[in-house]
Order: sequence, then C-alpha cells, then structure tokens
Amino acid sequence: MFDQLPDLLALLNDILEAVIVIFGSAVVLYNLGRSLRDPVVRAFCALIVFVVVAYLAELLVSRTIVSDSVEGFLRFQWLGIALVPAAQFHLSSTLLSTTGALPNRRRFLVPLGYVLGLVFLGLALFTELVVTDPIANPLPRIPHLEAGPLFSVFAVYFWLVTAFSIYNVWRARQRCITRTTRQRMTSTLLTYLAAPLGVFPYLLVISNDGQAIVPLWLWPIIILGNLVVGLMFGVLTAHLAYFGTASPDRVVRVRLFKFMARVPLAGSIVLLVYVLVSRSSPVLGLPAETALGFTLVATVMLVEWAIHAYKRPLERLFQLNNDPDVRTIQRLSERLLTTRDLQQFLESILAATCEALRTPTSFVAAITPEGPQVEAVVGPLDEPGEILQDADWRQLAQTAESNNGDSGDALEAVGEFFVWRNYWIRPLRSRQHKLVLGILGIRARSDEPDLSEEEDEIFGRLLNQAAQALEDRILQQEVFATVEGLLPQIIAIQQRRSEAAFGGLPVLAQESPAGSPVVHDPEFNSMVRDALTHYWGGPKLTTSPLMRLQIVQEAMAEHENNPTKALRAILNNAIELQKPEGERNMTTAEWILYNILELKFVQGQRVRDVARRLAMSESDLYRKQRVAIENVARAIGTMELASQDGASEDQ
Repeated sequence: MFDQLPDLLALLNDILEAVIVIFGSAVVLYNLGRSLRDPVVRAFCALIVFVVVAYLAELLVSRTIVSDSVEGFLRFQWLGIALVPAAQFHLSSTLLSTTGALPNRRRFLVPLGYVLGLVFLGLALFTELVVTDPIANPLPRIPHLEAGPLFSVFAVYFWLVTAFSIYNVWRARQRCITRTTRQRMTSTLLTYLAAPLGVFPYLLVISNDGQAIVPLWLWPIIILGNLVVGLMFGVLTAHLAYFGTASPDRVVRVRLFKFMARVPLAGSIVLLVYVLVSRSSPVLGLPAETALGFTLVATVMLVEWAIHAYKRPLERLFQLNNDPDVRTIQRLSERLLTTRDLQQFLESILAATCEALRTPTSFVAAITPEGPQVEAVVGPLDEPGEILQDADWRQLAQTAESNNGDSGDALEAVGEFFVWRNYWIRPLRSRQHKLVLGILGIRARSDEPDLSEEEDEIFGRLLNQAAQALEDRILQQEVFATVEGLLPQIIAIQQRRSEAAFGGLPVLAQESPAGSPVVHDPEFNSMVRDALTHYWGGPKLTTSPLMRLQIVQEAMAEHENNPTKALRAILNNAIELQKPEGERNMTTAEWILYNILELKFVQGQRVRDVARRLAMSESDLYRKQRVAIENVARAIGTMELASQDGASEDQ
C-alpha cells in the first residue's frame, strides 16, 4: 500500500491539473462571445489561455507512454510559461487604466513584455540556452527539462515582471474610491500570484542534479500548491467577470455561477467518476467499457438533475437573486399572461360556452384604440373582418355603459344582449370602472336570446372570466409599456454605472454625449421603414431603435406613457409634414408621396390596391415609396435635432 502512495498522489495531482484546465477553458468560453471587446476581459482571457496551455502540457506529459513525445510536450509547455508574465503585466495595466490612470510608458511596456516572452519561447523551443534535454522520471511520473545557461535570466525576468504587475494592481487598488470596487481590487491583489505560482517550472531549480526522483514529501506540497492556485483563479475569475458589461452585479453573478455549475463543474465531476471507475475492478462482473458507459450517463443525468432541483437553495446559499425587487420580478415573469396564454384561456372559455349554450360558434374580440381585434374563436366564423368592421362597436361600448337601450340601427338591444345579424353579443366590462373592454359573441340559436335561468347563470360566470382575462392582459400591457419606455434610461444608467465603478470622478464629470446616435446611424432610414411597416403594431415598431429618440420620450407624456403610441404619433406627424396644401388629389405629382404613405402604411392597403388607386405600376410605386420614406426619416431627424437644441438652450 505504501509503495502505491506515490502513484496515488500523482493521480490526485493529475486530477487537480485536469480540473484547472477544464475551469480555465470554461472561463475563456464564457467570455468568448460576451465581453472580449473590453481590454480587461481580453487581457484576462489571454492570461488564462497561457495558464491552461502550461497545465495541459504538464498533464499530457504525465500521461505520455511514448518517451519520444515527452520532450515535445515539455517544450510546448513553454508557450504558457514564457508568455504568462507578459499577459499578467498586460492585465495589471488594463486594471490600472480602468481607474483613470493614463497608460503613458505602460503603452510601450505591454508589447515589449510580449516580445520578450516570444524571445524566451523561441529560445526554449529551438535552442538549449534556456532548457536542455528532459530527465525521465519512471516512479512519480514527473519528467521535466533541465535548466540551461540562460534559465536564471528567464527566472529574473519572470519574477521581475510579476513584481511590476502586482505593483500596478496595488496602485489600482489605491485609486479605487468606492467600497465595492476597493474590495474587489483587494481580492484581485491577493490572488494575483496564482498564475506565476502555477506555471513557474520549479523542478528545474530543485532537481538539477541529473536525478528525476521526486521526494515523497514534495507531492503534498505540489498538490496543495495546485489546489491553492485553483482557488485563487476562481476568486480572480469571480471578481474580473464584472468588467466589460453594463449589466448589474447580480445579473453578472447569476450568469457566472450558472455557467460554472453547468459546464466546468459538471465536466469535472464526470472526469472524476471516469477516473474512479476506470481504475477500479469490474463492477458486478461487467466489462470496464460497459461500467464506464452506464456510470458516465448516470453522472451527467444526476448532475443536471441536482442543479435543476436545488437551484433555489443554491441561489440562497450563494446569495444570488436574493434582492426582494428581483424576486418580485421573477414571480411576475413566471405568472405573465402572454398573448398565447390569453388565447388558450379564452378558447377554453369559448369551448365551454358553445357546450353550455348548444351553439356552434363563439368568439371574443377586444376593443382597442386601433379598432376591434379578434382574440379567440371557436367554431366557424364567417368573415370575421367584416363582422368587426360593419358594426359600430364603439357605439356598442357607449350604449352598454349608458344602459339607455338605444344602440342605433346596426345593433338591436334585447335585454342584456345585442343582436347583430345572426349573433348574440354581450359586452365584457372591467371589474371596477365598468368600462367595456371587448365583446363575446355567440351564433344565435333563435331569433331572440332564449337562455334558461341555469344557462344564463353559467354564461354570466364565463363572461366574468373572459372579462377578467382581458383586463389582466391590458394591465400587463400597460406595465410593459411603462417598462419599455424606461429601458433607454435604464440602459444609459447601467452603462454609466459600469464605467464609473472604477473610473470615479473623471468618468462622472464627463458631459453626456451630445446628439442622438440613432439619427446619425447609417441604418436610420431602414429603422423608419421598418417602423412604418408595422405602423399599427408589431415587433418592428414595439422594439424599434427609434424608441430611444428624445422626441419619442417627450411624446410619451401625451400618449399614456406608452412608447409605442408615442412613436406612432411621431411617425404620423412626419407623414403629415409631407402633405401638400390644397385639396387632395390621388394622381397629381405633388400628392403622390403623401398618398403612398397614407394609403400604404396608415390605412394598410395592399401594394396592388394602392398602385391601382394612384394609377401607377407597382415598380414605380416602390421607387417613389423609397423616396417618401427618406423624406419621413429626414423629417424625424429634423424634429429630433430641434428637440435637442431646445433642451440645450433650456440648460
């Protein structure tokens, strides 16, 4: 048993190195598509890559069974060893720059550090000046190269650059002005030795006598060193993840922990299970391959199940999303009534209505400022567009609210019903203000409503549920509209908060950038065209970048704080500016552009119908439509710049 202790310790060391490689690779992948444009994240990823290369090469050397490959892996390891000091100095320089310190000499020292690192790498790969032939190590399996005549020069360079890097981080810590940023920089400073401690080739110093035997007492030190290095890298990653993003700290923390739990942690557990099963005797008489297959699949499933089942306790343990406001938003997101949810619920109500009242068709339509809109239908509904357009449903709403029984010629009031054509109509009222939110119609089964007392009671309950669903949906839409209107300000504040976290006074004292970036965007005309395409509603209008325009923000106060309505009003104003003076004519040249905008986008007519009314070909219509859209975009840009000039004068 004692004879196998070195092998067991070597195996444990290999597992730790493999875990460091897995977590390091995961950190690079996490930042690959997120924040590589940020200099801090970019420098940190470079440092992690070089550390991973060094650990991976050492891991491959310990597993190599062909002696001729050992020297190649050992020299490849110097890709990480030689460039870690330069990457570490690069990271320290970017950290110092985030606090407002000008680069000056560091601007030239960073590339110089990489050049020196590449020089030492070339010497290690192609000469015997830094390292020489490897020493085989049959017992503890740590083969390593011997130190060359210039290794001491490299060691001085390695630790001198490391000292300057630590000094830069200490300066950055001294310049931090808030408690949070100072704490993060302090943790960064305390863990900044992780990279040099992890990759420096100590065996070239302590084993340079031609012997490859590593003393037994050295194994616990190596293992403990790798464990400490791994923990230090974890702390460093947790604190540097906040750079390069304008998201709140809690959002960054949640994303990082979730990614680390599902990717590197799960991978490390699978690796550990693989090692244990592969080195044990066959389980229950099964071949090793079969046992490995079953255990690895079971491990993956159990890990994912544990993460899913204990997500909330883990979030509380690590203080993720523990803010009361965040929990409220989470509960709201879990209980949102989406458009599809509303349709499914209304379809269930309509199906129950058809079953209870023995009618083949029923429908629910919401009465909106843009006109009636069918929300759900059960059964055959003849030409729903004509049904909603022919009847004066706004008059129905007024009649229902006044209860005067006079509903005009199109609608005939019979008790609580309105009879229209072969449909019985009942208004859907809100709970408090008794406003008419929509209508529920059923196909008539007789000339006049003849519901029994039991049917009328059931129908009343179904009406209340449909009305409540519509009202809840309207309330949610108002909340969404308010949040949507606040998004540009929230994004701007988060961006400013992120920049000022380490920059302090120099960043906060800067004036806000003048001018609207939306107006000067090369795609501004395309934004206007997309918004016009969905003039009466749609994602190209509700999520349009034009929402960030100052004139839209100002117009929200006049349009129920709804950004969609405000943007539509701005588009309408710009269209009206294209309207010539005098009586409208469908074919004269001066009216063509306005007519295209009004017929195509405001009225929503088809291209063929618009071209027919304007007496032109469709190709000619498209050409003139492009000119009309450019005029609208120019008008909106003029309004935006005028609004900004007025705001500047007020200040």
